[in-house]
Amino acid sequence: MPAVVHRSVLGFEHADTLRRMWWHTHADPETLRQFQLRKLRVLLAHCSAHVAAYREHWRSSKLDPAGVATMQHIEALPTIGKDDLRDRPVAETLADRADVRKLVRHTTSGSSGKPFDIYRAPREDHLLNFFRLRAYTEAGLRTFDRIARFSQLPLDHAPRRWPGRIRQALGIHREQRFDGLAPAQELIANLLRHRPDVICGYPSTLRHVSARMQDDARGIRPRLIFCGGEVLDAAARCKIEGAFLAPLVDFYGAHEFNLLAWQCPNGNAYHVCDDNVLVEIVGEDGRAVKPGEIGEVVATALHSYTMPFVRYRTGDLAMRGAESCGCGQPFSNLREIQGRGVDYLRLPKGRRVHPYAITVHLAERESAWVAQHQIVQTSDGGVWLNIQPCGQPRPEDLERVRGIARGILGSEVQFELALVDHFPPHPSGKFQPYVSMVERTRTTDPTAARVPGTAGDIRPTPADAAPGARVV
Repeated sequence: MPAVVHRSVLGFEHADTLRRMWWHTHADPETLRQFQLRKLRVLLAHCSAHVAAYREHWRSSKLDPAGVATMQHIEALPTIGKDDLRDRPVAETLADRADVRKLVRHTTSGSSGKPFDIYRAPREDHLLNFFRLRAYTEAGLRTFDRIARFSQLPLDHAPRRWPGRIRQALGIHREQRFDGLAPAQELIANLLRHRPDVICGYPSTLRHVSARMQDDARGIRPRLIFCGGEVLDAAARCKIEGAFLAPLVDFYGAHEFNLLAWQCPNGNAYHVCDDNVLVEIVGEDGRAVKPGEIGEVVATALHSYTMPFVRYRTGDLAMRGAESCGCGQPFSNLREIQGRGVDYLRLPKGRRVHPYAITVHLAERESAWVAQHQIVQTSDGGVWLNIQPCGQPRPEDLERVRGIARGILGSEVQFELALVDHFPPHPSGKFQPYVSMVERTRTTDPTAARVPGTAGDIRPTPADAAPGARVV
């Protein structure tokens, strides 16, 4: 493989992938592995020639893309993380001469505490969506199903592009999008009005809606529930399936890759989307773990050339499964996924607010000065927002954030904003963007100081979650 990859070659690769992906579900595992290997060679050659961030990151590595003969050879390359990319100018993380004005931008919700912008060429974005559509179809989605999607909408979400508009006009996979951060009764009313065949949403949103469905909402009868974006535990699955009387299929994805894995229809763990992404499960020593062992998910996007992700540390933990699935499909397996878990803030008078309602504003409006953030619920009537700034915020920046948070939480909640120099590492090694101390405060000495207006709830200091926090 030559060091320089011409754009026409990448166009051919996308067309080749689109042609092959539909019959990969019936291919043998070795065919899939050879497809992965060829796509990996092209990607590595492209990054070496055209992406400054990887040229520098790999300068001590002697790996020749043309010499990659097995998947294990990629272990010679160092892993890379979100901070490594965020700390560089955007132009260095993109392919040479890429014009951000012509790219599709995906802004993470900040569920990791650090919002991040991902860029893809439109055709790359369409291709990755086809992998998800294939998984949806495998899970039971039908051509003319009506879909209700509860999205954690970014404030500046992009309008539907032309493939989606054509699909909607033809009545194929007709989709209604609703703000998943809205109150539960509003979401239930939307479901009653549209009567969808399939409901999609985050586990936290679906669980929140399920807990508030009354007898008058029993007319909602979807055939399928699709969820993703957060960890789905057994209790949430039971509650959601019990409320909607429909089977739930879980999808594991990330903005950087779109789809990583999806639940096997036969219940055999999760199928890794091997023809879209190369997934490694590595231990603390950086080596691949054995089947049945837990390690960090390190992933490589095989079709993202505009903003590549090669040996990218996701921060999620997973248990490695078999190299192919017992259901007969050729995809490798993940047996357990430990990613992001999010719950609603519990407020006075039974109110519930999703923390994304606050963090989406930070991701969309305040990324110029917010490096990392953490929401701490200290009591039913007390919420802290700890921010690690990447620069000196102006008074109007702080006041704007205070106004947004207080408007969302309401006057009955005592809200405080604090700046921190750093967040301490959690014993698990994973940063916790959302921390609840509610249960702890209910068992604390009742003679301790109380928060005014919270009917006896006790309020810890923000130092419990972020030492050195300074109220501003």
